[in-house]
Amino acid sequence: MKFGITQYTNLTQEQNNWINDLSVELKAFFETRNYGQDLHELYFGLITVKPEFDQFFKKKRPRYRPGERTSQVDGIETKSNNCTEIDCKITFSQVSGLNKKKLIERVCLELLSESDCLTRLSRLKRFDFNSYKSDLENFLTNKNYIEEKIL
Repeated sequence: MKFGITQYTNLTQEQNNWINDLSVELKAFFETRNYGQDLHELYFGLITVKPEFDQFFKKKRPRYRPGERTSQVDGIETKSNNCTEIDCKITFSQVSGLNKKKLIERVCLELLSESDCLTRLSRLKRFDFNSYKSDLENFLTNKNYIEEKIL
């Protein structure tokens, strides 16, 4: 399964790099895993913007795009296959001053929490949510990104 975290943030470059490193680790972890025919790609859009930009970055409902698709975004062609996009929004003031450990923990907890919406996507039928959630949680716990199991 393809996995990624995109960022829409006003955080520092260093903080953005920490989150990007987390995304790279999760991508490598999930690329050999399969949770069913209906979900091959899962992307989280992390929104942490200053209050004055909040109106431009609203959290959208989770989107599932079944089948193979090709789309154009700003002149760049992208292909997807059974793809889900989930927005995560964290208030800027809650994370802007955090150190690496606390920031990554906050982001990981948000990813776990927002993952629950996968169970509410009616067209996502052939997907083993429990295995996905367990794998994600175990990975984050083993890496000491979160303290204890949430399930």
